Amino acid sequence: MSTNFEYRSKIAAALLGRPGDFPAYFRLYDELFNFGTGGHIIEFGISPPRVPGRQPTDHDMILTAAQLLKTNTNLTPEAAGRALLKQLPPGRSQGEIDFVLNLAVQAMYMVDANIRGSDGSFYATGKSWNQGEAFVDFVARCFPQVSAERQEHIAMVIEERKALKAWKLRDRLNISFKGTDNLANHLLFDPRNRVVYVFHHAAYLKAHLDLWSERPAAKDAGISSALEHGTLSPRLLAETLHSLQSILFCYDDDRSMTMLQQLVKRHSFDHSSCIHEGYKMFQSTADSFPYTYWGERLAVLHGLMNNRPPRTNLGRWVRWRASESNSFLIAMLALAISIVVGILSLGLSGLQVWIAWQAWKFPVDGRA
Repeated sequence: MSTNFEYRSKIAAALLGRPGDFPAYFRLYDELFNFGTGGHIIEFGISPPRVPGRQPTDHDMILTAAQLLKTNTNLTPEAAGRALLKQLPPGRSQGEIDFVLNLAVQAMYMVDANIRGSDGSFYATGKSWNQGEAFVDFVARCFPQVSAERQEHIAMVIEERKALKAWKLRDRLNISFKGTDNLANHLLFDPRNRVVYVFHHAAYLKAHLDLWSERPAAKDAGISSALEHGTLSPRLLAETLHSLQSILFCYDDDRSMTMLQQLVKRHSFDHSSCIHEGYKMFQSTADSFPYTYWGERLAVLHGLMNNRPPRTNLGRWVRWRASESNSFLIAMLALAISIVVGILSLGLSGLQVWIAWQAWKFPVDGRA
């Protein structure tokens, strides 16, 4: 791979709002770009040799696609592909156009668009940017909001967030944590593998929250208006950062921070996730604002903690007896025992009558 990293400054300025060192973000970007171009990385302003039978892709194409989606969030994948094709040099295949759009969505919004179902990845939301679907509708579908009927329950879950620390979930439920680069998979629980996916790109979240710093009145901006600014809803960004640094890996809890540092070291979590810098425009209400986006997934984890299996035999027996599914069985067992005891009582009564009758019929002479 080329050692010329000028493209990073340009991409950071365009998609993150400022130049800077974003190691986890660019590790992902370079990995995806390298994979999608077959290892043929093109820098800005450089004319590389052509690969036989293939038109090379460069980073400018990614920025062009990002700007296209930012200025028209109602584009469908087909319309976006046609519009992008007009802005690029001729000779681009459909596969290359899909790759450029996918990477543009990932780089700007940290969501896997998975156009044409090209991603057969691990347990995930299963959401793709479908044919005929407006881009804004796809992103909104990735981040459903908590219904009004569930808000009170979600508020209760947030009040009891101390039970949702990652080390408690690990120790009490044998749950492990895996980093995800797809924001739509944040806090998603995979019951088969007992894994919770965590969006760990804290530097990205902080940078995009900074994009809203000059518009504090827009803290409740929704997905639609946010996409037009090349970012996501500030509340979604703040909730994600808060759930990472104040719930799962609480920044003022030693065991939480030790666990997070291990994930950074061993599993390439973003090191910025260990650095707590507040929640920008939400700082004054960080411990009380309602969870609009991630509440339901936290509720799943909360439910697991409340219904965790007992550790002792006595506890398991009490849980088994308390289970409603066993109430009928227990009642039938009690009835069966009563019947058996009744039969035994009748048998004993009969035996006593027979012994008394025998004693009367055959008296024993007590004289020696």
